[in-house]
Amino acid sequence: MILNSPANPTGMVETPETIKAVVESAADYGVTIISDEVYEKFCYGDVKFVSAATFGDNVITVNATSKTYAMTGWRIGFMAGNKDIINQAVKVQQYAAACPTSIAQYAALEAYTGDQSSVSRMKQEYEARRNLLVGGLNDLGFEIAMPDGAFYAFPRMDADTVAKIVAFDVIITPGTAFGSMGAGHARFSYAASQENIKEALRRIEKVVN
Repeated sequence: MILNSPANPTGMVETPETIKAVVESAADYGVTIISDEVYEKFCYGDVKFVSAATFGDNVITVNATSKTYAMTGWRIGFMAGNKDIINQAVKVQQYAAACPTSIAQYAALEAYTGDQSSVSRMKQEYEARRNLLVGGLNDLGFEIAMPDGAFYAFPRMDADTVAKIVAFDVIITPGTAFGSMGAGHARFSYAASQENIKEALRRIEKVVN
């Protein structure tokens, strides 16, 4: 079972109680949880991140430098979990990709062990961008839950409106790209400057008006 919290595409964060219940229930049925925690550093307000591995040994944690340190192009991350499972995964990885470049490995080492103040600054900036985007979409009449984490918003939006917004060169993703449960929604990313978010909202206003 894959657990992604903070989540893409909704930006929501599961409560510790929910995560604990999922992990314990999975253990009862002999199910391993793969916990994608790549957005762990981006939780807003009073919301706190809790790793699924806190609640059981049946969890494989996956994470990466891509979101926390804006290193998407470096293609480097890690897995942590049961030694036997990791050893088998290493066999697959060795023949699929050999290893990340030494440059990427040294960059990741510096990212994880160096000054973390940039992460805090980026979290504050993402929170400001979130508030700007969600506030703007609310003002335009879209129904949207305030995201707790990551850098995505997932308002209710029909397919025709999505197509019209895209035609105005605002890049959003139809909710159906994430499965049938995403129908009637669209994913917005606020991993963009506040100036670009404001411009996107101006263009969306032209669509709805």
